[in-house]
Amino acid sequence: MAVLQKIRNRGILLVSIIALALFLFIIGDLLRGGEGLINQSRQNVGEIDGTSVSIQDYQSMFEDFQIYNEIAQQRTSTSEEENNQLKDMAWNTMIQNKLIEKECNALGLGVTDDEVAEVVRSGQNQLLQVPAFANQQTGRYDFAQLTTFLNEYKRLKDAGEQIPEVYEKLYKYYLFAQKQIRSQLLANKYQNLTAKCVLSNPVEAKQAYEERSNESDVLLVSVPFSSVADDKVTVSDADIDAKYNADKEKFKQYVETRDAKIIDVQVVASDADRKALAVEMDSAYAQLVAATTNTQAGNVARQNTSLVSYSDVFKSKDAFPAMIKNRLDGDSTSIAVGQTSKPVYDAATNAFYTVKLLDKKVVADSVLFRQMVVVGKDEQDITKKSDSIVNAIAAGAKFKDIAKKYNQVGDSAWITTAQFQNSTLDADNTSFINNLYNMTAGQTKAVKFSNGNTVILQVLESRNPITKYNVAAVVRELKFSDETYSAEYNKFSSFLAANSSLEQLEANATKEGYTVRPLSDISTSSHNVAGIHNTRDAIKWLFDDAKVNNISQLYECGDNDHLLVVALTGINPMGYASVDKVKDMLRTQLLNDRVMLLLIR
Repeated sequence: MAVLQKIRNRGILLVSIIALALFLFIIGDLLRGGEGLINQSRQNVGEIDGTSVSIQDYQSMFEDFQIYNEIAQQRTSTSEEENNQLKDMAWNTMIQNKLIEKECNALGLGVTDDEVAEVVRSGQNQLLQVPAFANQQTGRYDFAQLTTFLNEYKRLKDAGEQIPEVYEKLYKYYLFAQKQIRSQLLANKYQNLTAKCVLSNPVEAKQAYEERSNESDVLLVSVPFSSVADDKVTVSDADIDAKYNADKEKFKQYVETRDAKIIDVQVVASDADRKALAVEMDSAYAQLVAATTNTQAGNVARQNTSLVSYSDVFKSKDAFPAMIKNRLDGDSTSIAVGQTSKPVYDAATNAFYTVKLLDKKVVADSVLFRQMVVVGKDEQDITKKSDSIVNAIAAGAKFKDIAKKYNQVGDSAWITTAQFQNSTLDADNTSFINNLYNMTAGQTKAVKFSNGNTVILQVLESRNPITKYNVAAVVRELKFSDETYSAEYNKFSSFLAANSSLEQLEANATKEGYTVRPLSDISTSSHNVAGIHNTRDAIKWLFDDAKVNNISQLYECGDNDHLLVVALTGINPMGYASVDKVKDMLRTQLLNDRVMLLLIR
């Protein structure tokens, strides 16, 4: 009883404690639920017509476009700019597909599997025009080639065998092409339907007719704005407010953006770096001068890691960079055969270069030829067959008839200088090209390659003789050294440590040779900051962590040649931009309009 009495005496306290515990329990659940909602929202990359788009769906579309770029464009790697373009293509495609699908669903429009299959069979879509689906002889789309691949892929998968990575990518590309073909067919149906709804009216027809038929004579007079005195034209704040209200819809923002100020330091080569490279270029020049054969000159270019690779073939001037081309033009700076130009710095390419003209002659630009590959049990057998083929053709046998015996087509094809002169050629390709361009019309020749193969070449015709050059060059970009980068990094880091606020940065930047640059309306869709590569982390900081007047960490970005610090100066919510944000632009517009009126009067 004594215990019960104590409980009764402290009843209010106990109820309060229990109520507080329940409150904290409920609040904890709400907070955890809120966190779940926040995390869920972070899984969305955007919204299309009121429907959220998950990061997984977007990433899948982006990967499809990456495979498209790799297969269709035959690219094994992409730059940051190209990746950004693919991301934009993926997002824009998702928007278009979602919006058209919604309209078509309402109208009852659709695309059947048979319609897609017909496009795939006929090849009437650019997405199908890839080398992997092409006939090796004609170079054109071949449904049989695609069917063979699909059957082989299915066989490997059903058998549980290891599927090559290239097969997996090609199959994903095929599925992507199918999806895009379906979307394109649906869009075409919708556009064909809605095109019939666009009608003209008498007013538009009359206006269009008058614009086509009426002519006017106009007398123009150009008067510079500077001829109007500043005190003749004024713009008040009331004028700006009135202009803002009249054009307010132009300043509507559909996404939240950020304003920032940045200091961007681009690291460049120092005087010491320039002097060090100049010494290396003097050595390369001496090596080129001493080279007595084309092979030796080519080795000099390779050993000095020249940006212009050497191939022992004759090329037109267009194959070379402008600074080398200028040395071949025949003007006062040109060099003669056997001469080597002294190292010179070219500001346009930020590179030192030295050039040796090994040879120069007039030779055909285009050659029509035929070829067949000779196979045999061993090298002796191949040589015997090659000699027999060449002799038979010399005796009057037809090239195509012999090619058929070896299960080859033997058709003719043109080769032009432009097809090979911008490529790095190995020894076999170099031998192939030099033999073709040194043969006369009607000549047949057996050419042996390093891999043991032999090719029978026959030249049918040579056209368009032009001047070509055999050039060895050492071209080296002027880059900053690790020591230069470290010195610039340490200097900038020290400056940031001594100036920890935005006010201090702005006050002292100029004294240290830095420039504070303002940036407006940065959005989450921006690919970079101020056009500098690899600055997504800075954009992420602006939207996730930063508060107004905060200063970011020091970012190492660009092509490993930029140092960047960012300060958040403003947050612009969705809605209308404030009049203060657009005041300077409106003032300029009003001034221009009023000056124009004065000049007209």
